[in-house]
Amino acid sequence: MTIEFKQGDKHPDDKKVFINDHQITFKELAECIVVLCQNEDNIYPKPRCRGGDMLKDFLNECIDCRSVTEELCRKYYL
Repeated sequence: MTIEFKQGDKHPDDKKVFINDHQITFKELAECIVVLCQNEDNIYPKPRCRGGDMLKDFLNECIDCRSVTEELCRKYYL
């Protein structure tokens, strides 16, 4: 699998995301995230574990700081 970031058309800093030469849409991204959250719920079920909520928190923190930092990866055991 290859992930590429290519120049977009809407702004000089616009980026498009391609996986195996297919441009990923927001809907496709959301569908992937929902499946990953459901999977985490299955592997780490509530109430003993946080399941998909932990993935949600990780993604929210990455979005808030606009980066996937090593510190966040360590915090979420990645």
